[in-house]
Amino acid sequence: MTAAPARRTRHILLIVALALAALLIMQRLEAGGQIDRAVNYFRAAGAAPFFVAMALLPAIGFPIWPFTVVAGHVFGPTLGVATVIACAILAEMANMALCYWLAARVLHGWAQRFAARLGYVWPEIPTGSAWEITFLVRIVPGPPFFLQSYLLGFARVPFGIYLLVSTLVHALFVVGTILAGDALARHDPRTLAIAIGVCAAAGVAVYRLRRHWRR
Repeated sequence: MTAAPARRTRHILLIVALALAALLIMQRLEAGGQIDRAVNYFRAAGAAPFFVAMALLPAIGFPIWPFTVVAGHVFGPTLGVATVIACAILAEMANMALCYWLAARVLHGWAQRFAARLGYVWPEIPTGSAWEITFLVRIVPGPPFFLQSYLLGFARVPFGIYLLVSTLVHALFVVGTILAGDALARHDPRTLAIAIGVCAAAGVAVYRLRRHWRR
């Protein structure tokens, strides 16, 4: 087995192992009633505060995956999983817009002065290169997603291109984690398999695109 297929196989096995581990952990928690209490708490608070928090907190570095993992199980029975996915994607778009606004408007002058002290200048990305630059920043491993948003905002990538490309790159992962969280909570192996397939497809697509751009 060559190095690349072996690496992909290990990645898939790791995803499956993590999913099974998460299922076992949630089963143990559910035995104590903690899952039910948490679900009832979030449902009572309402979907609006939940998705507003999802839009705001990642702008200061809070990871977005805890929201997507629990969203389907908490609000799926009342809103429907498709509506939950739509709300999550809209919340993530709002977060990306907020990060862009902070970087391009509020913090841009400070970032320029800081870069100048280090002997650098923040580049202004022309529209013709914006699609490629935004796509590369989103798929290349390294900075977390919120920091990528700030970097693209500091560079003042055209907002429409920034938002469209960023949403398309991350949407499959949002769908996959919401489905996986809902399936794990309901012990639904079929939906869990679909969710793992969605995440794996997104991962393989990003991997192939990285190889293409490296060549």
